[in-house]
Amino acid sequence: MKKQYLLTVLLPLFVNAQSIDNIVTSALEKNSSLKALESSINITKKQIELSTKWDNPIVNIGATDIQFNDYKTRNKEAMQAQFVGLTQAIPLSDRLEFAKKVANNDYSISKYNLENKKLELQSNIYEYAYRIKLLQERILLFEKFKKNVIDLESLLKNFYKYGKAKQSDILNVQILYNELNLKQKQLQTFLDTNFLKIEELSYEKISNIDVNTNIKSIVLSKEISNHPKILSFKQTTNKFTNISKLENEKKIPDIKLNVTYFERSQEYEDYMNFSISFPLPIYGRESIKETKAKFQSQEVKNQLDDLKNKFLISIDTLQKNIDNAIDTYNIIEKTIIPKYDELQKILEKNNSYLLKTNIDTRQLIKNQNEVIKYKLKAIDEKEKYFSSLAKSYYFTRITK
Repeated sequence: MKKQYLLTVLLPLFVNAQSIDNIVTSALEKNSSLKALESSINITKKQIELSTKWDNPIVNIGATDIQFNDYKTRNKEAMQAQFVGLTQAIPLSDRLEFAKKVANNDYSISKYNLENKKLELQSNIYEYAYRIKLLQERILLFEKFKKNVIDLESLLKNFYKYGKAKQSDILNVQILYNELNLKQKQLQTFLDTNFLKIEELSYEKISNIDVNTNIKSIVLSKEISNHPKILSFKQTTNKFTNISKLENEKKIPDIKLNVTYFERSQEYEDYMNFSISFPLPIYGRESIKETKAKFQSQEVKNQLDDLKNKFLISIDTLQKNIDNAIDTYNIIEKTIIPKYDELQKILEKNNSYLLKTNIDTRQLIKNQNEVIKYKLKAIDEKEKYFSSLAKSYYFTRITK
């Protein structure tokens, strides 16, 4: 049964291992949220074409002076006529030029939002991938701990035959084994749910991931000027500036040119009407909208400054977490754990030579627990390292 469980744990580590790059590529191609953003980009692209188009002309068709008691007769008086007219709005200002600039701003913003979403998705996938790999390391570590506990139980049973160990000592070791087994099963459940999470992001069934979990020193880049989130805010600032200029251009209103042809009976000559109409910007709506857009532009500028500051602080925080995790990991792996391993060997050796007295079972179990604790702490530090590293991919746009 134990061998079968061990095979279940180890087998996924050697089959169907997918590289993290392939998982990311699959996610970027299949993710529905990204596809929705791509559709929005196409919409904004069409808006650029639409922004330069004049309003459609209006055709007017009708008849004048229709008599209720004789509506068919159309020659009773000179005002009776049938007409067809055309009305066209003609822009006099550079309104369409600035409308196109606003549409271009929206197009750029939508592209930057897509790139930002891709970075978020990529960062999340890396974080889940590292977590999965470290969970697998923990599970294998627990399997190793369980084997050590079984060896310790076997040792105690042999000592028990010679009166050097108590039945309670053996029971305590068996309890320790059951606790390890329980924690291992909990880790397996957590591992399974994390596989489901990464499957949700990548739209692909994944049984194992090929990703390197060897920690090394790294210096995160603080160059954020070309980050899509930053560029999106800059474009939003430009957008409101162009909206302000657009509203200013609207102070010069479009004119409406009206041409109507009237057809009368043969007794009267046909004639044509011509008129020009335009709104009077006397209530200051355009000025209010212009000022409002200027305020919005300044608001986004302030938000951009705040965003840059948050980005830099986030990068500094992640850098400190990475550096601290490396230092702590090295202390545990190179200093603390070797001491406990050495102590365990000394305890086992000393106890094996105690012929007349009982062995110090409590010290053996305590030391074994300490070894377990610090080896798990070492993996915890690796998790802090890789969690911070995965989050940094969003800010630095570095994927390796």
